[in-house]
Amino acid sequence: MNWKFTILSVLLLTFFTSVHAQGLLHVKKSDYLEGVKERKATYKKILHAIELGQKGKGFVSQAIPLFKEAHQLNSENAELNYNLGVCYLISGPRNEALTYLKSAQKLNADISEDIHFLLGMAYQYRNDFNKAIVQFKINIELVQQNNYKDKKDLIALSEKRIGECKNGKQFLNNTSGLEVELMEDVNSAYDEFNPVLNGNDFYFSSRRGNEKNSRSLEDQKFYEKIFVQDTSENIYSVSVNTPSKSNLALMSFIDTVPIIYLGGEGNGDVYFAKTSSGKWGKGKALKFINESKSRESSVCTGKDGNEIYFISDRKGGFGSCDIYYCTKEENGKWSKPINIGGDINTEFDESDVFISNDGKSLYFSSKGHNSMGGYDIFKCERKESGEWGRPQNLGFPINSTDNDITYFEDETGRFYFASERSGGVGGFDIYREKEILEKIEEPVILAGQASIQEVPNEINNEKMGAPLMAKPVVVSDIPVKRQPEVIEEIKMKEELVQEDFVYRVQIAACKREMGPKDLFQRYKGGDVIEHLYIEGWHKYTIGGFPTFEEAAKYRDSCGVQDAFVVIFKGGYRLGIAKKTGGVK
Repeated sequence: MNWKFTILSVLLLTFFTSVHAQGLLHVKKSDYLEGVKERKATYKKILHAIELGQKGKGFVSQAIPLFKEAHQLNSENAELNYNLGVCYLISGPRNEALTYLKSAQKLNADISEDIHFLLGMAYQYRNDFNKAIVQFKINIELVQQNNYKDKKDLIALSEKRIGECKNGKQFLNNTSGLEVELMEDVNSAYDEFNPVLNGNDFYFSSRRGNEKNSRSLEDQKFYEKIFVQDTSENIYSVSVNTPSKSNLALMSFIDTVPIIYLGGEGNGDVYFAKTSSGKWGKGKALKFINESKSRESSVCTGKDGNEIYFISDRKGGFGSCDIYYCTKEENGKWSKPINIGGDINTEFDESDVFISNDGKSLYFSSKGHNSMGGYDIFKCERKESGEWGRPQNLGFPINSTDNDITYFEDETGRFYFASERSGGVGGFDIYREKEILEKIEEPVILAGQASIQEVPNEINNEKMGAPLMAKPVVVSDIPVKRQPEVIEEIKMKEELVQEDFVYRVQIAACKREMGPKDLFQRYKGGDVIEHLYIEGWHKYTIGGFPTFEEAAKYRDSCGVQDAFVVIFKGGYRLGIAKKTGGVK
């Protein structure tokens, strides 16, 4: 969205201005060419790259390949290495900057007045916080001792960065048990963010395009559009009747009605979307939110629909962009926007507000509080009084030293977000919570030796727990039972004797219940999936085979690489089944 990248422009504005007050460094022609004619064309590319860098941050990415071509011919030029490092810090991937900046300082210790500040940033993006702090402190000392008047702003920036590095050290040493994974199927070389899951469809924003599409004058990227991935993993653009030279994003759904953001260069408002025959159009404006002289965005409402939260850069806030909210009054009308307050809003920017389905948790991105760098994602818990508690940084691995934005949770509580961190496909990428699959620590029963003796002691001693509940999972194109099957508690050993063994194929087991889309991505077959909840694990099985051989054959052909056979008797799951002799 344009609002998003306008905010990110502000994030880099002070840094970009300080670096480019003198422009990218001039590369001496004599130092580079040394009289070799074949290098003249490359030197012209260096001059062109410097011109691009001077035009603005939206052109910096175009300068990098030109500088790198020159670097391949001569890597011993300090100014060229400095320019490459600066360009990577501005346009990314930012972890690439350190190598070039270290080379620049090694070749010329006095290459620039801000070299230590830049080195500090480069170490910070590598999570090398101790070295980053040293460089920021050196920068402060040099600016103060040498009275660099045009670099005074680097003192405050260095102090903030030192605080971020200290936060980063703390979070890195206290990582949670969560894991995140890159959604490679939706990400591209362009920016992707704003994940929204509605039913079985996964919506997101992307700045992908082709040469026929218009580009933003502000950052030279394609305008943002809405895309959707269906259950068959097909990705297509959502057709919306809006101007081509505008940024368009899906914010959230109120019931089944989409709320969209529509804006141009430096402005934007939010609207309900009209939907008809698969096409969307701009509907009614949310007039109680929008202001003519400000930019409103990132709208989200709780499940009960009595509160609505949004981001605005209107006057009177604590920072450039603040969180506001409205409440529904008794007459059904919305209240005037209220600033959420100084405990949550800061002098820095807040963005990307999201409220959980139960209305008890509020998530947002911020450059303030105890951020470890750029935007971090924070969480507030609602108190019994209805007020929000103090923001808590979600820490690693959700947050990074780069920008982490647009947090979203689906109905099962699985989270999604976008990050500009290194290691992705390109620019901003969408990540999600990685499912923790079951570690196999249960009885392994040899199929040819299955008998009542293999029944767990708990059954023999009649000490079973609560009944196991089985329910079908509703996924497109997969037949399911209309009514959930209830597996009754088995109280007597004799009942087991009367039942034959049944073999099923288990395709997944995880701590959090899998949503239809995730389950369909794992298994695309046409058989009924049974969902069992056993001792804290959600287990998904298919089929009901009389022999191990038949189950194993289906296991090998079902398309799930790590599927395995489990054995049931009398409706009770006994454990993992293997062929006699231990052959899988």
